[in-house]
Amino acid sequence: MRGTQLGSIIHISGRETIDELHAKLDSYIQSVRQSNPMRIDKKYTEKIGNLPLITLDDPILKKKYRSLRTLDISYNPALSIKDIMARQMVEDALQEGRIVKGKTIIAEATSGNTGAGIALMGAVYGNNVLLVVPNKVSEEKIKRLRKFGAHVIVAPTKIAPTDPHSYYSIRDYMGTKNDIWVPQQYDNPSNTKAHYLYTGPQIWKESNGNVTVVIIPTGTSGTISGIGRYLKEKNRNIKIIGVDTIGSILYLLKQGYALEDVQHLSHSYDIQGFGEDIYPKNLDLNVIDEYIRVSDMSGLTMTRILPALGVFQGQSSGASYVALLEAIHKGFVTKKDHVVLMFPDSAIPYRKDVFNDEWMKEKKFSINY
Repeated sequence: MRGTQLGSIIHISGRETIDELHAKLDSYIQSVRQSNPMRIDKKYTEKIGNLPLITLDDPILKKKYRSLRTLDISYNPALSIKDIMARQMVEDALQEGRIVKGKTIIAEATSGNTGAGIALMGAVYGNNVLLVVPNKVSEEKIKRLRKFGAHVIVAPTKIAPTDPHSYYSIRDYMGTKNDIWVPQQYDNPSNTKAHYLYTGPQIWKESNGNVTVVIIPTGTSGTISGIGRYLKEKNRNIKIIGVDTIGSILYLLKQGYALEDVQHLSHSYDIQGFGEDIYPKNLDLNVIDEYIRVSDMSGLTMTRILPALGVFQGQSSGASYVALLEAIHKGFVTKKDHVVLMFPDSAIPYRKDVFNDEWMKEKKFSINY
């Protein structure tokens, strides 16, 4: 790995005037143009997506249910399922001429995992990467992005997505620059394509075609749409269950509500890695059978319990396990099912928040269990 200096960082307060905001962003973009990108060998990304299924060692459920497994995302270099779509988006853009190796800046809005995958791909092809993250993202996640060579803009969270200071709006502003390419992970069809080509087939192969239920936390929605589309082509009876968080509107969209009727109901939440206050173009509701909503408290608490089951995974993984228990309670999962739970990322970037008692107390979450 060459050029291993930390990527730079700036913070947006939300109090800047539009002119001040754009001047600050323009100055920062110029400094990124003048920096040297990190470089890594392509061999580190060639086996992205080659993930085995591992059995979850729940002492109660394993006695009652036929099969309960998850893809081992530790085989991906940035320790996230998002590595798969990051590679697909960048390589498709290269093939289509939207990125010039060593010249184009790749910029994206991210809660961390997609950004890490994009940073790795930028380092493979010699492109600087500029990421916008909401300020609820853990310091450890942000530092990790910078260690991958990405430059980071931290934007306020508790504002409307259309506010010029939001991380969506800052991403869109950067996309107006001629030398910046924005993957638009929420709407980029390469996101869904990646999971249709790799993750869906991997689940089918690793389960010997026996999978009957897949539970997936949803945000940009490419993961659930690509996996769901592939698996339902193999067996239309496979049940695809999405996991949403309270404060997000994806669950409501599945209920048939129009975006304009429910967007005002979205509100901030502490759990990271899934949920949205927009309607991503990658969201294919036709392949999703059910949605289960998970609260901050239940998802974060379960994240802290997961190591007892032999897995050290991130916040959306805790929510995925809560959704499994709710799916069992509602009868969506039976004792005959072969269940695959999606655990989207490692717990490593979350050690200073959800695994930190003081952080949990500060957020007023109970740690008495």
